[in-house]
Amino acid sequence: MTAFIADLRLGVRSLARSPGFTLVALATLALALGANTAIFSVVEATLLRPLPYDQPERLVRVLEAPPGGGRNGISTLNFLDWQHQNTCFDYLAAETGGSATLTGHGDPIEIGGLKVSAHYFDIYGIRAALGRTFADGEDTAGKDRVVVLSHTLWQTQFGGDPAIVGRNVELDGEPHVVIGVLPAGTPFERNWPKMWRPLTFQPDNMTRDFHWFGAVGRLKLGVTLEQARAQMDTIGRRIAKDFPDSNKGWGVGVDPMADTVVWPDLRRSLLVMLGAVGMVLLIACANLANLSLMRVVAREREMAIRIAIGAGRWELARRFLAESLVVSLTGGALGLVVGRLIIAGLKAASDSFSLPAEADVTLDGGVLLFAFAASVVTGLGIGLLPALHAARPDVSQALKQGGSATAGSRPHVRHALVVAEVALAFVLLAGAGLLVRSLDRLANVDPGFDATNVLTFGLPIGNARFPDMQARLIFIEQVREKLASLPGVRDVGYASALPMQGWGYGMPYLVAGREKIDRANRPACFFKMVSVSYFRTIGMRLLRGRALTAADRHGAPPVTVINETLAKRAFPRVNPLGQRILVQEIVPNKTQLGDEIAWEVVGVVADEYVGGPDEKPDENPGMYVTHDQSPASYVAFAVRGAGDTALLREPIAHAIHGLASVQVVQGMKTLETIKHEAMGDTRFRSRLLGAFAAVALALASIGIYGVISYSVSQRTREIGIRTALGAGRGDVLRLVLRHGLGLAGLGLVLGMAGAFGLDRLLGSLLFGVDGRDPLTLSVVAAALGAVAFLACYLPARRATRVDPLIALRAE
Repeated sequence: MTAFIADLRLGVRSLARSPGFTLVALATLALALGANTAIFSVVEATLLRPLPYDQPERLVRVLEAPPGGGRNGISTLNFLDWQHQNTCFDYLAAETGGSATLTGHGDPIEIGGLKVSAHYFDIYGIRAALGRTFADGEDTAGKDRVVVLSHTLWQTQFGGDPAIVGRNVELDGEPHVVIGVLPAGTPFERNWPKMWRPLTFQPDNMTRDFHWFGAVGRLKLGVTLEQARAQMDTIGRRIAKDFPDSNKGWGVGVDPMADTVVWPDLRRSLLVMLGAVGMVLLIACANLANLSLMRVVAREREMAIRIAIGAGRWELARRFLAESLVVSLTGGALGLVVGRLIIAGLKAASDSFSLPAEADVTLDGGVLLFAFAASVVTGLGIGLLPALHAARPDVSQALKQGGSATAGSRPHVRHALVVAEVALAFVLLAGAGLLVRSLDRLANVDPGFDATNVLTFGLPIGNARFPDMQARLIFIEQVREKLASLPGVRDVGYASALPMQGWGYGMPYLVAGREKIDRANRPACFFKMVSVSYFRTIGMRLLRGRALTAADRHGAPPVTVINETLAKRAFPRVNPLGQRILVQEIVPNKTQLGDEIAWEVVGVVADEYVGGPDEKPDENPGMYVTHDQSPASYVAFAVRGAGDTALLREPIAHAIHGLASVQVVQGMKTLETIKHEAMGDTRFRSRLLGAFAAVALALASIGIYGVISYSVSQRTREIGIRTALGAGRGDVLRLVLRHGLGLAGLGLVLGMAGAFGLDRLLGSLLFGVDGRDPLTLSVVAAALGAVAFLACYLPARRATRVDPLIALRAE
């Protein structure tokens, strides 16, 4: 250890005598190790670290499992059977949306929230910082006017008042007692719900065919996931047998909570990013290993003399390893600073690249250990080849010829490193290119609507204000008429769900006259309740028949306009107009389905994207009905302006508050913004991978330039002789270019072979682009080839200016 410390000191002094190499090495490693540290911190927080709850391995998500696979919401009676018949959970709690309008504390505001079963917080092991969480029985009627606040809401809306517990707050016009405030720093603070109220099942909730909430559970101590699944499968089969109309073929899905908080595309994205920064680090290592080899070769005579006077070969190798470790550990320390900056940038971009609330990205002990290990391994990787070279010099040749004969020895190692750099850079550039092309395809896809100058907002209306649905319909229509009369407004429409904001309602359907299928196994489509002006407002194209009209109101024959996907799926060989689709009535303001309604198809519209822009063309069949014939509990408005919609924000809010001062206008944003946000993950991935690819390209070009430049300097005598014997500048230029471009070409071939695996790696992250897209690979090859040519051309041009007399005299 004493000798090693002495070697470290010698390494520091040696690096101080070579400031150029040292600065380049530190900058390269700080960037490469910093990027690796930052991305690993995200991966560690998201994929590797246990969930930040008490005994997270016992937490599960419980949902219904429909016959077609996947997961679905839960119906009330099924959930109650699960709750009463299972013996595998300590607690099983339901959860559903529970946002509400807060009044009495300044302007009315909409507070995001959940309604949950009484033991919800016990499942997560969360205790209140002030007051308490829900007690047994508070999720029953008459005892449910209580609320638990998040720490953030307590601070921002109530000024952190310690006397808040026991006070009344008005939510949706009804008084609720604040019973507790959650502690700061929990995942609940980083998620959208800011308050929690008890979920009370009312008599009209008691159905098996209306799936409207989810559930979480805590396994009993000693109960395995497999045991819980087996028991819940038994309960599910019993329910399916007893209630085939609603449950035939349905089961129960029990999944570890850790598997449900990270969606597949996010997992794949993070692994791709980790692989990308790993490649950048490998390229950086290859670059610095090449530079270090050149330094060793330049000192080969010195090494030979040291061995000749008694120095041990291991001693020489150890000194170069120590020097490399000094560089890598210092670069790693600087990389922590760079990594912290990158993490800050990732958090600033969290709106476009969402992470689970459970992922708290920090430079914790695990990340610091990773950074240290990566620095040590990098140092060994950089120093191993130079150390081996230093320990095996050709002593006799070095002493006889002053190093010139051996200076160019073993060049194949340096050449192999350059080839590896080019190959890795090609794979990274190809991946970035594929994502950029995918992003371009997404940006130019036809979403089925015209987002120009369209402003959207939600209009949450509590049942307490309008318990009568007819009064609610009148108010919504009054809002539409009021907004339509504003200067600068061209059209106003509303719907139960906006474009790219999800299905809203998903309903099983059956074409009238077809073979009878039990309701539990019918195909599903989205079911939107819209105003008759909705299609016109957002610019949807009518393909056949007619649009919905004012005549399609309550009491008139029920009619529907379907989208192109449903028309192709339900009526592949017949004209859909005049056909009837059977869908059960959605009972207003209740979690119930009524009798089947035969909706007559009167029109077909082009597909409107209801999910992200990367949805498959046949992914979302759907039907539209008027809000009068099937009222929705929630509506969102779309307002098309004649010009800049920013000028309409204040007039719209003022007009609505003129009709109802307590009405909240929720989430006002343009349709272009919704479209832009829907591409956030893809855009962020493309930019981040593009940045890493640019760094890789720069490092690869520097590596090629360094090797060719060094090769030219070592072949000065040879070039001088060739020139003296009559070789022209073109001959010398071709000689050097052939050598450099040969290495780059081999790297491109290997990189092309590696890039063929991107289709499997990127998979679902691509849209409209094949992972082996010839255009992308050709452009990347041309770009990397051009950079390689430039990196070779500069030293080649310098070689053509070698004066043979000076070169030979120097030798």
